[in-house]
Amino acid sequence: MKRLIPWVMILMFGQSVRAQKMRDVFAAMPDTVLRIMTKNNRLDCIDFIENDMEARVRNRFDGFSVLKELTADYLDLQLTVNCRVQMKLLPAGDSLNYICVARTYSGPKPETEVELYASGWNRIPDDAKWLPRPAYAAFWQAADSVPAEEVRRLQRLQDMRFVTAELQPDAPLLTFVLHPGEVEKEEAVRMEKILRPVVYEWNGKRFVPVGGK
Repeated sequence: MKRLIPWVMILMFGQSVRAQKMRDVFAAMPDTVLRIMTKNNRLDCIDFIENDMEARVRNRFDGFSVLKELTADYLDLQLTVNCRVQMKLLPAGDSLNYICVARTYSGPKPETEVELYASGWNRIPDDAKWLPRPAYAAFWQAADSVPAEEVRRLQRLQDMRFVTAELQPDAPLLTFVLHPGEVEKEEAVRMEKILRPVVYEWNGKRFVPVGGK
C-alpha cells in the first residue's frame, strides 16, 4: 500500500499540470514580463473578460491595456496602442507547459519579438534552438507569371526586412510574415503577389517548419 502512495501523488501532479490554464499563468506572471501591467491590472482583466465585460484597464503608463481574448491556452492582449501581445501554452510531454510570448510592435513597420518561457516564467535562451528563424528566401514563392529574374530583383530591393509572427488561438502554430520595406507602392504590390507566410508547428520541444521547408 505504501508503494502506491508515491505513484498516486505523481498521477495527481500530472493531472494538475494538464489542468494548467492561461488565466492562472497570466495572473501569476511576474510584473517584469510586461512591466506596464500590475498584477491587479491582470486580475481585473481576467475578471472583466470572464464576466463578458470589456477587459480594459489603466496601466502604469497611464494608458489603457485591453485583454481581447482569453481561452484555456491562449491570450490576446493589446498592451498599448503600438504593442500587441499574444501568449500560447505549448504542451511539453509530461512536464509543465511552455509559454510562448509574441510581442508585435506596429511602427513605423511592424516587427515581432518571440520568447519562450518554462515553468516559473524562466526564459529559455534564444540559442537553445527552440525556434530556427525562417530564411529570407523561404518567404518568396515564384509564380508561373513571374520570371525568376524578377523575383531576384524584388528580393534585392529589401534592404531592411520587417517580419511579424502570429500565434494561432486554436493550434500550436506560429506564422511568420515578411512585409515589404521602404519601396515604391508599385514594387510593394509586385512583392505581395509572390510573398508567402512561413508556418512553424510546435512538436513538444521546438518549433519546426510545416512541410519540412
